[in-house]
Amino acid sequence: MSMMCFLTFLLSRAVPDVRVWKVEIVELATLQRDYCSDLEGGIINSVAWGSMYSLDVRPEPYVYWKRFKEIYPHWKRLAYKYKPSPYSVVIRKLCPEFPTKEALLSWLADVLNLSCGKRRLLYFMKGR
Repeated sequence: MSMMCFLTFLLSRAVPDVRVWKVEIVELATLQRDYCSDLEGGIINSVAWGSMYSLDVRPEPYVYWKRFKEIYPHWKRLAYKYKPSPYSVVIRKLCPEFPTKEALLSWLADVLNLSCGKRRLLYFMKGR
């Protein structure tokens, strides 16, 4: 079984009243601002490209994530534990974006309250 198949299985069971054909982990290129101060010049603003990770659920991602958030209202509280993009939690209507695949999968496992065996399988498949 592939990671995509396992995620499709998990997320279709998590929200059984919305059809799920395919789930993928997507890597999103983002600009990340870093603010630091130097002793003489004040604040230095540096901008660099980085990556964030999210789940793409097809065929109807907006319908899926709306229902997911209704069924699992604690999703937002658990998301902050893994340092998501604030925009993706407060404004975006899809899956939150996380700085690593591990953070994304840990958030999902926490929200769905997965058993130890399913968590291990999820993390094992991530590495393949």
